[in-house]
Amino acid sequence: MMSFRLGRLIAFGRFLVAYFLAMALGLVLSRFDHGVAIVWFGGAVLFVQLTTTPRRYWNVYLLGAVPVGAMAIVWFGFGAKAAFSLSLIGVAEAATAAALIKKCYPRFGRLQSVKEIMWFLGVAGVLMPGVYGVPAAAVIHWASSMPYQLAWRDWYASHALGFVAFSPPLVLVMRGEGSKWLRAATISDLREAAVLLSVVLLTSAITFGQNVAPMVLLPMIAMVASVLRLGRFGAMCAVIIAITVGLTSSFAGMGPTTLLHVSVELKFEVLQLFFACIVAVLLLLAEECTARQRLLDRVLAAEVLHRLIVERSSDVVIRLRTDGTVRFASPSVARLWGYLPEEIVGRSFFDLVHPRDAPTVRASRHAILASKDAAATTEYRTLCKDGQTLWVEGSTRAIGDHLGRVCGTLIVIRDITDRHALVDDITRHVMIDPLTGLANRRVFDQDLARGLAAGKGGCLALFDLDHFSQINEVRGADAGNRVIQAFANVMREAVRSGDIAIRLAGEEFAVLLFGATTADAHEICQRILTRFAAIESHPSSVPALRATVSAGLAQFKPGASPEAVMTAAETALYNAKNGGRNRVAVAT
Repeated sequence: MMSFRLGRLIAFGRFLVAYFLAMALGLVLSRFDHGVAIVWFGGAVLFVQLTTTPRRYWNVYLLGAVPVGAMAIVWFGFGAKAAFSLSLIGVAEAATAAALIKKCYPRFGRLQSVKEIMWFLGVAGVLMPGVYGVPAAAVIHWASSMPYQLAWRDWYASHALGFVAFSPPLVLVMRGEGSKWLRAATISDLREAAVLLSVVLLTSAITFGQNVAPMVLLPMIAMVASVLRLGRFGAMCAVIIAITVGLTSSFAGMGPTTLLHVSVELKFEVLQLFFACIVAVLLLLAEECTARQRLLDRVLAAEVLHRLIVERSSDVVIRLRTDGTVRFASPSVARLWGYLPEEIVGRSFFDLVHPRDAPTVRASRHAILASKDAAATTEYRTLCKDGQTLWVEGSTRAIGDHLGRVCGTLIVIRDITDRHALVDDITRHVMIDPLTGLANRRVFDQDLARGLAAGKGGCLALFDLDHFSQINEVRGADAGNRVIQAFANVMREAVRSGDIAIRLAGEEFAVLLFGATTADAHEICQRILTRFAAIESHPSSVPALRATVSAGLAQFKPGASPEAVMTAAETALYNAKNGGRNRVAVAT
């Protein structure tokens, strides 16, 4: 704990010294005609300290910065009259900028995104200097009789350009960007960095060490090269070199600004604007390079992962050109279809698709090719090398090129033959009544509707076991089940080939007799009633268990509705029940 507190105290002391020196240096070197300091380092130092320090320590730094700043202004600036006010305004300006940026962008300081850089430029380079320039100009005008508009302009220009030009390299230094890069660098990297930064130093010295030709773009070439090769470390070092050489030379009366026929103040504002532009351009370029490197790393990692998945996956991965030609096939095609990958590369994918399913697959693929974001999953049959047929599930997605145009499709194919067989088996179980083995109500509804829609005519017979509830109550559910099974057997043997015998529910049954006349259907129904009444459903019972059944018969013609046919048959069944049971009633 003591060592931690000592470390914080030493850091605080270093900040106060750095802040005082930054304030003093700007006031001593750039207060031309005893006006506002044109080159302003102090705001950048305080801003960077706050943005790299936990919020709970801010008050300590702010309370320390106010008297230190006032001291520098007393000794080197406008004197004691305006010292405290200007120091307080400058500290509030840096603190507000830091607080607003940290609130809107909590992770500020890495300078790794365009959004972060634009927030910094907008808040520290535009908003805060303009806002706090208003009270500062009033104090300066009061203390020195300097025109208010001129005081505001010089304050705004010096503070805005100071924040933009000097804060980013200081932030990168404070966050240890240089030490991180040096720890990860190889000998080759260090040599390359030394060469590039030497070129930056040389071109900066040539540009700012003479006042003959305005070669301001010369160091930019070397700085851009440093950023492209060294990333943010290169941007940080290049900016520091350019600013150091440029300011030193300009204060010595050399550099491109000497060629401008304007006031000294405006020359240094132009110089800082040049530095600010360099900082903005290099930071954005460094961010773009970093983003591209991260993207390249992800692409390489994804490629390795893709290759591993494709090689180990049991699913088949196939890439097709727009014309359907196979461009790539994963090794699992040998397991699925018996082909080696090279045997199907260059062939049409549709050579592998069952002819009956090829139109469906083509239509699905054409729809996908029409949109780069489209995807579809289709089940279809494929042909193996040995002639066997396999059911597969193909998940297809469009592939785009660098211009966003669809250049093919990617298909992931999975063998679903076993699943398809299981579904068929389940479907059969769903369509069959488990107690009797007859078709169930689902089959009845489907076949009746399908037959009517196809223009078929015929008859519908409904059956209902007489007094079945009494059988269940007196003899029990097992006896009732045997009665139902006995009737089902009678129906199955009595109907014609092609007729559909159905158990609708409980003791209710039906027979669909497509193509039958009323007379034919009545004969079949009567045969069922006679045979059922003659059997003993439970011979071991004492007395023997016998039962009867009533039937309602309705004829239907092509085009009739299923509801109307069902209603007519139910009405006939109701009449049979009311007429004494164990009989057939025909709908009129």
